[in-house]
Amino acid sequence: MIRLVVCDVDGTLVKDGGSASALNPQYYEMVKELTRNGIYVVICSGRQKASIEKLFEPVKDLLYIAADGGSLIFRKEECIYSQILEKEICRQIIDDARKIEPCDIMVCGKKHAYATSADSEMYRWISDSYGFDIRAVGDLQKNISDDIVKISLYHHNMVEQLTKDWFRPKWEEKVRLNLAGIQWLDCVPKEAGKGTAIAFLQEYLKVSPEETCVFGDNENDIAMMNQAKYSYAVANAREEVKRAAAYECAPYWEDGVLAQWKKILKEQEK
Repeated sequence: MIRLVVCDVDGTLVKDGGSASALNPQYYEMVKELTRNGIYVVICSGRQKASIEKLFEPVKDLLYIAADGGSLIFRKEECIYSQILEKEICRQIIDDARKIEPCDIMVCGKKHAYATSADSEMYRWISDSYGFDIRAVGDLQKNISDDIVKISLYHHNMVEQLTKDWFRPKWEEKVRLNLAGIQWLDCVPKEAGKGTAIAFLQEYLKVSPEETCVFGDNENDIAMMNQAKYSYAVANAREEVKRAAAYECAPYWEDGVLAQWKKILKEQEK
């Protein structure tokens, strides 16, 4: 019997950067039904809590939200789990990220997200499409007084290639690096990540991996798939994600996750 359903957002439920208008409203009813049947629903995403809440506004209080790549977990307004990057690590990552000139940088704190300038492609996309609470602060090294949970490098389609030669080899043993789509490389604390977040919730909620079902599409979803007996890659997922998953479902534009949620409910009601 499944007691915990975990789902990524971008590329799994909606296209990358999709707003609430892109989400099939049937998902709201399914969250209500799953919860009513004793199943915990977790949205685990690289998105900020504010962005996830906007996407799931009608049912946000029913969810557990694992935000910023699993660095923070919320139940309503209570933060029940957090992993913070050390200040010196943040300083060094930002310094190195600045050397990759085609990339922009977003710093994610417990309070807000931060960028250098509001006049950038990244800032506008994060603010207008993702719905982040983001502030333009100029110098990212001097003008942030917040606990930092994630630093993201952004390029509109080549972040994987731009960071492969020296940035990722330098940092892969010091922090957890997660590629999220073709635009984002997320740097989170070594102890953080989606898999660690789901392991925490399983212990917190007294749910086993055999009672857990997860859905994802990208490299950063593999760790949480390893925490679940029932793991689904959407058909549009990266090939390595499909290999890691136990099952495959239809792509996000065909509401593949929704179909599986309906099947889970039918099984619960038997």
